[in-house]
Amino acid sequence: MTRSTAVLAVLTDEPTSTDELYERMGYPTLTRVGLVAYEAFRAELARLAAAGLAESRRADDGATLWRRQASAAKPGGHGPATPAA
Repeated sequence: MTRSTAVLAVLTDEPTSTDELYERMGYPTLTRVGLVAYEAFRAELARLAAAGLAESRRADDGATLWRRQASAAKPGGHGPATPAA
């Protein structure tokens, strides 16, 4: 499992905070893919957003909310290819 694949697996169509996504990944997976450092996890989310696979926005409380791009969420979608880890 690559970093990208692991992070994409926890993203949904519903906007979710970075903290909640980090918890959703779980420590074993974070360790396995080398994303235990919170900054590394955020950087991977930003990388997915830059590749068009995720998008983010600021919540009213200042938290960053992330969600999977619609074309990336559906198998066979015509979105960009998953970036390599």
